[in-house]
Amino acid sequence: MKKLNFVSLMIAALFMGLSFTSCEEDSSILDVDPEDENEETVEPEITITEGDNTAATTIYVSELEEGATSVDVTVKFSSTEETMRRLYMTENIAGAGDEVYELDIEGLDKKGDGSVDLPSDDGNEFTYKIPFPVLSNMSEGTVVYSLWTTSGRGDYRDAEKRLVAGPGTITINYGGQNPDAVAVKEFSAKMLAAPLADGSSETFISLVDGELYRIDQGEEFAAYWDFGYYYGASGAIESHKASLASTSAYEESFQVTTGTSIVDVDGIAGTSELNNCFFAMSSLDFDAVSISSDLDGISQPSSQNITDLAVGDVVEFVDNYGKKGLIKVAEIKGTYNSGDYIKLDIKVQP
Repeated sequence: MKKLNFVSLMIAALFMGLSFTSCEEDSSILDVDPEDENEETVEPEITITEGDNTAATTIYVSELEEGATSVDVTVKFSSTEETMRRLYMTENIAGAGDEVYELDIEGLDKKGDGSVDLPSDDGNEFTYKIPFPVLSNMSEGTVVYSLWTTSGRGDYRDAEKRLVAGPGTITINYGGQNPDAVAVKEFSAKMLAAPLADGSSETFISLVDGELYRIDQGEEFAAYWDFGYYYGASGAIESHKASLASTSAYEESFQVTTGTSIVDVDGIAGTSELNNCFFAMSSLDFDAVSISSDLDGISQPSSQNITDLAVGDVVEFVDNYGKKGLIKVAEIKGTYNSGDYIKLDIKVQP
């Protein structure tokens, strides 16, 4: 999960002059009062409204002051029918795909998933002045930021989930073109074989960033979870052995007898909104895959689990958001005992 610190001197000065004692006050580090005639409104600006996903503005780096490290954008949000509760943002560098983007500003009130927690007073209209970075290591192409608000817990990979306003886009244009070929995302992960009934083990992996997550981290992170690992060595799952299952199918897959679950995923997580992921054995050359288009030929499999895996196996998958990828089994240690694990190498479309 990408966290960048772009606190300007202006914001630092604001910290020195103000003290914050509540969530409403914390959020004011970004607030702009559009009715205040003394409030300096900077360009560029963008207005993002309910039911409209066409708002966009482009900032050309060539038109900024030489050596600029960030640019402030005045972003206005408004809604009439629904109340805005959270602000979500993603970043797409050089066309490589949307990634989670968190504002890392001291004092900013955020939810567990990194979205900005909007004060109740801002539920139908607010204006923020947000600093966006100018990347010193980028000489051409674009960086596109998408921003939208939701009525509750949203999803960085699905802007339609509880959407209220937006998405709107802010493009930082460095000139030239983005690369034609987009590289796949690559992860290596070691997943433990014995998920604990209380949900405290790192059971699920996210294809956002390759991080492992515990079920008891709860609904704030459920949208990140894509699939989990288990080792079936007893009862009805004895033949499963080393196995993968999507988050939504995990509880059903990992049970000893019909109707008896080892792990209560929904109950521990506090939500039934769990991701699907579809698996099949693959004949593709894992090592030969380097760009996103190498995976375009994969069709969505029918099964949400795959069992009896062995070292060297290659599995193709399609995730909940239509992204395609490959998994290569690099190592399997033991069975289901504490400390036993599977090691996976993963390539997925960004």
